[in-house]
Amino acid sequence: MIMTQQMFEEYEDGFSNSPDKNDFFDRWYHPDAEFVHPIKGTFKGKEQIVGFWNCGKNSGHAGIHETIHLNNLLSVEGKMAAELDIEWTCFEDTVYLGPRNKGDVFHGKCAAFYTFIGDRISRVQIYLNCVQ
Repeated sequence: MIMTQQMFEEYEDGFSNSPDKNDFFDRWYHPDAEFVHPIKGTFKGKEQIVGFWNCGKNSGHAGIHETIHLNNLLSVEGKMAAELDIEWTCFEDTVYLGPRNKGDVFHGKCAAFYTFIGDRISRVQIYLNCVQ
Protein backbone atom coordinates (compact mmCIF):
# COMPACT_ATOMS: atom_id res chain seq x y z
CA MET A 1 0.00 0.00 0.00
CA ILE A 2 1.07 3.58 -0.64
CA MET A 3 -0.56 5.95 1.87
CA THR A 4 -1.51 9.28 0.31
CA GLN A 5 -1.51 12.60 2.16
CA GLN A 6 -5.31 12.55 2.18
CA MET A 7 -5.28 9.09 3.76
CA PHE A 8 -2.73 10.23 6.36
CA GLU A 9 -4.91 13.24 7.19
CA GLU A 10 -7.79 10.80 7.86
CA TYR A 11 -5.39 8.78 10.05
CA GLU A 12 -4.27 11.97 11.85
CA ASP A 13 -7.87 13.03 12.47
CA GLY A 14 -8.82 9.60 13.78
CA PHE A 15 -5.85 9.47 16.14
CA SER A 16 -6.28 13.03 17.42
CA ASN A 17 -10.05 12.87 17.93
CA SER A 18 -10.68 9.36 19.27
CA PRO A 19 -10.46 9.14 23.07
CA ASP A 20 -10.79 5.36 22.75
CA LYS A 21 -8.37 4.11 20.08
CA ASN A 22 -9.90 0.61 19.61
CA ASP A 23 -11.79 1.42 16.40
CA PHE A 24 -8.88 3.55 15.17
CA PHE A 25 -6.52 0.59 15.64
CA ASP A 26 -8.89 -1.75 13.81
CA ARG A 27 -9.14 0.66 10.86
CA TRP A 28 -5.39 1.26 10.38
CA TYR A 29 -3.31 -1.43 12.12
CA HIS A 30 -2.46 -5.08 11.59
CA PRO A 31 -3.58 -7.14 14.64
CA ASP A 32 0.05 -8.06 15.47
CA ALA A 33 1.44 -4.55 14.96
CA GLU A 34 4.40 -3.23 16.92
CA PHE A 35 4.74 0.37 18.14
CA VAL A 36 8.20 1.50 19.30
CA HIS A 37 8.36 4.64 21.48
CA PRO A 38 11.82 6.02 22.36
CA ILE A 39 10.93 6.67 26.01
CA LYS A 40 7.99 4.44 26.88
CA GLY A 41 9.21 1.25 25.17
CA THR A 42 7.82 -1.27 22.69
CA PHE A 43 4.15 -2.25 22.54
CA LYS A 44 2.95 -5.28 20.59
CA GLY A 45 -0.57 -6.11 19.49
CA LYS A 46 -3.84 -4.28 19.89
CA GLU A 47 -4.21 -4.61 23.67
CA GLN A 48 -0.79 -3.14 24.48
CA ILE A 49 -0.84 -0.42 21.81
CA VAL A 50 -4.38 0.77 22.51
CA GLY A 51 -3.67 0.59 26.24
CA PHE A 52 -0.73 2.93 25.71
CA TRP A 53 -2.55 5.33 23.37
CA ASN A 54 -5.79 5.70 25.32
CA CYS A 55 -5.95 8.67 27.66
CA GLY A 56 -7.88 7.20 30.59
CA LYS A 57 -6.68 6.20 34.05
CA ASN A 58 -3.78 3.70 34.00
CA SER A 59 -3.21 4.24 30.26
CA GLY A 60 0.04 5.29 28.67
CA HIS A 61 -1.38 8.77 28.10
CA ALA A 62 -3.04 9.19 31.51
CA GLY A 63 -3.98 12.83 32.04
CA ILE A 64 -3.22 14.11 28.54
CA HIS A 65 -4.85 14.52 25.17
CA GLU A 66 -2.45 14.15 22.22
CA THR A 67 -3.01 15.86 18.88
CA ILE A 68 -0.74 15.21 15.89
CA HIS A 69 -0.15 17.60 12.97
CA LEU A 70 1.48 16.48 9.72
CA ASN A 71 4.37 18.53 8.33
CA ASN A 72 5.89 16.17 5.75
CA LEU A 73 5.03 12.76 4.37
CA LEU A 74 7.01 10.38 2.20
CA SER A 75 5.27 7.17 1.17
CA VAL A 76 6.33 4.32 -1.08
CA GLU A 77 4.96 0.80 -1.46
CA GLY A 78 4.96 -0.80 2.00
CA LYS A 79 6.75 2.04 3.87
CA MET A 80 6.11 5.58 5.00
CA ALA A 81 7.91 8.36 6.88
CA ALA A 82 6.15 11.31 8.51
CA GLU A 83 7.37 14.47 10.22
CA LEU A 84 4.86 15.51 12.87
CA ASP A 85 4.27 18.28 15.36
CA ILE A 86 2.62 17.02 18.53
CA GLU A 87 0.56 18.96 21.03
CA TRP A 88 -0.19 17.51 24.44
CA THR A 89 -2.91 19.12 26.56
CA CYS A 90 -3.06 18.12 30.22
CA PHE A 91 -6.61 17.66 31.50
CA GLU A 92 -5.27 16.69 34.93
CA ASP A 93 -1.94 16.69 36.75
CA THR A 94 0.27 14.06 35.13
CA VAL A 95 3.85 12.84 34.81
CA TYR A 96 3.68 12.12 31.08
CA LEU A 97 7.16 13.00 29.70
CA GLY A 98 7.86 14.85 32.96
CA PRO A 99 5.71 16.40 35.68
CA ARG A 100 2.86 18.48 34.21
CA ASN A 101 -0.04 20.41 35.70
CA LYS A 102 -3.68 20.41 34.70
CA GLY A 103 -4.11 22.97 31.91
CA ASP A 104 -0.49 22.78 30.70
CA VAL A 105 0.05 22.51 26.96
CA PHE A 106 3.40 21.29 25.69
CA HIS A 107 4.74 20.40 22.26
CA GLY A 108 7.04 17.98 20.52
CA LYS A 109 8.58 17.17 17.18
CA CYS A 110 8.32 13.62 15.93
CA ALA A 111 9.72 11.55 13.09
CA ALA A 112 7.67 8.39 12.53
CA PHE A 113 8.57 5.46 10.29
CA TYR A 114 5.82 3.02 9.29
CA THR A 115 5.89 -0.43 7.70
CA PHE A 116 2.81 -2.05 6.16
CA ILE A 117 1.51 -5.56 5.65
CA GLY A 118 -1.05 -5.20 2.88
CA ASP A 119 -3.12 -2.13 3.71
CA ARG A 120 -2.44 -2.20 7.48
CA ILE A 121 0.36 -0.68 9.52
CA SER A 122 2.50 -3.46 10.98
CA ARG A 123 5.27 -1.43 12.69
CA VAL A 124 5.83 2.14 13.81
CA GLN A 125 9.16 3.48 15.08
CA ILE A 126 9.04 7.03 16.41
CA TYR A 127 11.73 9.52 17.42
CA LEU A 128 10.61 12.32 19.68
CA ASN A 129 11.89 15.68 20.90
CA CYS A 130 9.92 17.70 23.43
CA VAL A 131 9.78 21.45 22.82
CA GLN A 132 8.58 23.91 25.44
